[in-house]
Amino acid sequence: MRSLLRLLVYVPLGLLILFFALANRGSVKIFLDPFPGGEASGLSFEAPLFLVVLTSVAVGVLAGGLASWLTHAPLRRRARQARAEASKIKSEIEQLRQQALASLPGAQADLKRKR
Repeated sequence: MRSLLRLLVYVPLGLLILFFALANRGSVKIFLDPFPGGEASGLSFEAPLFLVVLTSVAVGVLAGGLASWLTHAPLRRRARQARAEASKIKSEIEQLRQQALASLPGAQADLKRKR
C-alpha cells in the first residue's frame, strides 16, 4: 500500500520536474556581487534557468531541515536523558522487587521449589 502511495506521489512529481526542466532550458546570468558597479560586472556565471530554480529549492529544503534539526536538538537530548533515567529506575525497581520477595517468610522455600 505504501509503495503504491509513493508511486502515486513520486511519479507525477518527477514528471512535473522533468517538464519544468524541459520548458526552462534557457541560460540566465547569475550575479554573485550584491552591489555591482555602473555596468553589470563582477563575479557571475551562466546556467540554465531550471538548474538555478531546482538548486535554489534544494538549498532551501536542506536549510529548513538543518534549522529544524538544530531546533529540536535540546528535545532529543532531554529524551535521551529521560530514557537513561527510566532504564536506571527500572533496574532499581527490579532489584527492590527481588529484595522484597526474598525478605518474605516462606519466600526462600518457594524460590528453592521453582529452581
